Amino acid sequence: MITWDDSFTTGLPDIDVQHKKIIEKYNELSEAIASGKGRAVAGGILDFLQFYAVWHFEREEKCMEQYKCPAAEANKQAHAEFIDKFGQFYEQWQTSNMDLDLVDETYLELEKWIKNH
Repeated sequence: MITWDDSFTTGLPDIDVQHKKIIEKYNELSEAIASGKGRAVAGGILDFLQFYAVWHFEREEKCMEQYKCPAAEANKQAHAEFIDKFGQFYEQWQTSNMDLDLVDETYLELEKWIKNH
């Protein structure tokens, strides 16, 4: 479980709300895995990320441009990598079903993203 704290705050309320939504989905997956229901929930999380992340990153990148964020280019690259990685997970889920390895990969990569981005 990840709990929102001030270290996640961007100072932009709309972006913070969007980040909280991603953390909420991560926690939902974490709880499902702990209760043995990870396979049932992980596909929905990938479905959410496939669309929500693209929508969110577009808004976040516009804010970074508007406020001339010095890390804008690095963040843009990280966003592209996220979309690629989770897009691969999404495609794997769509074409071969949800196995426990994919559940674990999704969980670990999402955790890494939240903690390091």
